[in-house]
Amino acid sequence: MKFIYTTDRLCLRTLDERSADKILEFYNAGRDVFSRVESEKPSSFYTLSYQATLASMEFKAFLDGTYMRYYLFDITEPDTIIGTVSFSYFMPMPYYSCIIGYKLLPGCCKKGYATEAVSFLTGCLFKEHKVHRIEAFCLPDNTPSINLLLRTGFEFESVAKSAIRLKDGFTDHRRYVLIDYDSYASNTLYQ
Repeated sequence: MKFIYTTDRLCLRTLDERSADKILEFYNAGRDVFSRVESEKPSSFYTLSYQATLASMEFKAFLDGTYMRYYLFDITEPDTIIGTVSFSYFMPMPYYSCIIGYKLLPGCCKKGYATEAVSFLTGCLFKEHKVHRIEAFCLPDNTPSINLLLRTGFEFESVAKSAIRLKDGFTDHRRYVLIDYDSYASNTLYQ
């Protein structure tokens, strides 16, 4: 995967510790919304030093091919992060799978940015990283997330019971999956 991609309206970039201030600004701007659907964060999460360390670790993992986070920038405002798409928990042969995560600032919702980024990056991941299956988990009442997944080709697979611990305890999550059937049919994963 490349460090930077450009779509019609977005610049998708990996970042390191030098961008910790922008990353912290992004998380602070979305904190109220993100905290309702994500696991609880340590109190130090919202500090510059924590974000610098995390960005450094994520960048190293990107270089190793074990974790990928792309920060989304509207090309008309190239210095402001509006969202992220990440890929984690890569499972090698025989699974060839990973998990996608995404978030978008509330003021940037309902503009198609998430659809554009997720569609583009999942295509790149299938082509360049030899993944066959991408899983996504979302809360059963998170209609915007469910709609995003369906718009980008994910299919509902099951309910993962008591799967993820949020601030109120373990919660059920809906599991969606996007499969690259072309890689299966052509056996490109084994080449």
